[in-house]
Amino acid sequence: MDWKEINSENDINDLLKTFGGFHDGVLREMHLWNDYYVDEDLRMDSGDGMLNAKVLFQRQGKEPSVIEIIFLGIDKINIVSTPPNYWYMIFDATWVYKEGLYYWAEVGDWEIEDNSVTWLSSQNIKWRSVDGWLGSKLRYGSSR
Repeated sequence: MDWKEINSENDINDLLKTFGGFHDGVLREMHLWNDYYVDEDLRMDSGDGMLNAKVLFQRQGKEPSVIEIIFLGIDKINIVSTPPNYWYMIFDATWVYKEGLYYWAEVGDWEIEDNSVTWLSSQNIKWRSVDGWLGSKLRYGSSR
């Protein structure tokens, strides 16, 4: 499926509707990267220095069951791990656009920068359906 860019409140609402508000979903994987690197001559380069993330979500619903979201130009990420033997599931997600940033949080009625839950903020977002990616297989790397 082609990538769909989020450019408006309507785009956010369409994604929430398409993916059932993330209900009965999980954040399965996350891959982070930036433009900093060391070249073959051991020189540092920064590119534009932006931090980005690909995030894979799965849910117990069809069409789509799995989506991949790319957060470009990340401002902040807050990750909260679940305790051992805890059943993790997203029941409702929050999407907010404020002062040039899109915020996604794994709970509904989330207040910006409430660090008790996992959330991300970034300048740009795009997403696509990847329904063939259900199951335990990791798509962004190995488990070890």
